[in-house]
Amino acid sequence: MEHYIAAIDVGTTGAKAMIIGTDGSVAGQGYREYGAAYPRPGWVEQDSEEIVEKTFDACRRAVEAAAVDPSQLACASFSCQRSTFGFLDDEMRMIDRRLYGWQDQRAAETIDETAGRIDPGELYRISGMPVSPPFAIHKLVWVLKNDPDTYRRARWIVHLGDYVSYRFGAGELRAELTAACTLGLVDFAARGWSDRILTATGIDRAKLPPLVESGARIGSVSAAAAARSGLPEGLPLIAGSGDQQCAAIGAGVVSDGMASLTLGTSGFLVAGARSLDLSKTAGLMAPLSPAFGICELEANQLGAASAYRWARDVLAEAECAHAEDTGTDAYRLMDIRAEQSPPGSNGVVFLPHLTGSGYPNWDPDARGVFAGLTFSSTKNDLLRAVMEGITLEAKDMYETMRESGVSIRSLAITGGATKSRLWRQIIADMFATEVKVLAVADATLVGAAIIGAVGAGLFDDVREGAREMVHISHTVPPIPENAETYRRLHRVYREVYASLRGGAFRQLSSL
Repeated sequence: MEHYIAAIDVGTTGAKAMIIGTDGSVAGQGYREYGAAYPRPGWVEQDSEEIVEKTFDACRRAVEAAAVDPSQLACASFSCQRSTFGFLDDEMRMIDRRLYGWQDQRAAETIDETAGRIDPGELYRISGMPVSPPFAIHKLVWVLKNDPDTYRRARWIVHLGDYVSYRFGAGELRAELTAACTLGLVDFAARGWSDRILTATGIDRAKLPPLVESGARIGSVSAAAAARSGLPEGLPLIAGSGDQQCAAIGAGVVSDGMASLTLGTSGFLVAGARSLDLSKTAGLMAPLSPAFGICELEANQLGAASAYRWARDVLAEAECAHAEDTGTDAYRLMDIRAEQSPPGSNGVVFLPHLTGSGYPNWDPDARGVFAGLTFSSTKNDLLRAVMEGITLEAKDMYETMRESGVSIRSLAITGGATKSRLWRQIIADMFATEVKVLAVADATLVGAAIIGAVGAGLFDDVREGAREMVHISHTVPPIPENAETYRRLHRVYREVYASLRGGAFRQLSSL
């Protein structure tokens, strides 16, 4: 009998669910979008109840679309946006329904205080997380200083993915280890909460749930969750991983030298490595991987394709209106415009730092910039420049990783942006390498399904699951003349950023 896994991804801008067979085929899927609140500049919060309800709804839509016999469902497994967290009270209710989003930058004002409590180099050597506001450790220090009443009321500090799985029916609150790494509180080598970090920062270990390994069974779908999600009551629930770890698994990153580039709400370049020397990888995220036997290095873009959504909303109102009237895709209409601009966007360069800069700069003051504008610049140029600017930032991550000694011999691409034929070619040209396009673009869900299948006993390990469930649709080779154009453009990109870093960006961020 064919088995299926309900893979559930609780993302930054929406929840998606897929019913996926153990051969990698997709039987049905569902999606529900949700928003965020920005109560102050740099603050990003989300409503926990909205996310839970939209996740249930996305799951129900996937189940209805799949029309799979419930007996064929082996389990449900979870992927989640990482380092987004909240506080649960004694009655297991989210305090103020508030989640502190990973994009939230409020901890920029307390970074120095954290550094005064524990040396940044030591913090990185223990946790594998750079010192930067997105990671929960720094926002927790901010809460301790600025909102001690909320911290005092909290029984649990809970990662979003763990909270959602709890609401689906996990028997007790548990924290999945590999996703928890991105909180900045885990000892990478010891695979547990770090007493050194917790003592230094004043965070109470008793408020942190027990850790479980990726692939562990954590409970069963409850009657209440079954009624809202469409999943059968009693279906095993499997601890998955963070969204980028799942995406890497779903892109086949299960051995040394394999890599994936995800361009979604955020952007990640993830490389597998047999071992890590954290003294040589400063600035890279180094969370644990669900693929035992390899480590994972991640370079992070904070904005990525979110910047293209901004371009849609601000620059492409006409395309959005036409798409609404005709039932077409606004992004496809934007692609048609961008295709009319040549590689290099007629000299327009875009810095995509709309929410600060991630690796290798980790600069919360960085801002988005169009450079090189002239009276001859067109909307076509601006739209292509946004595509290219996002990819230039990814290229910068790639080059800096290689300069740090990280070996990459195979690159697969994932994420919503890679559905664009033009953008796939830009990536191949920018990286001057052949890129693999996945048969199922939603690698995050495929990865969650693989982990679930392992947890349900359908595969011996993640590598076997990846062999059976990850399939390549086709490859995209680079166009040599375009690659040369982008090599020169990357130099310009770096120089524009360097000229603004510090003084100009700091002044702009203070306005």
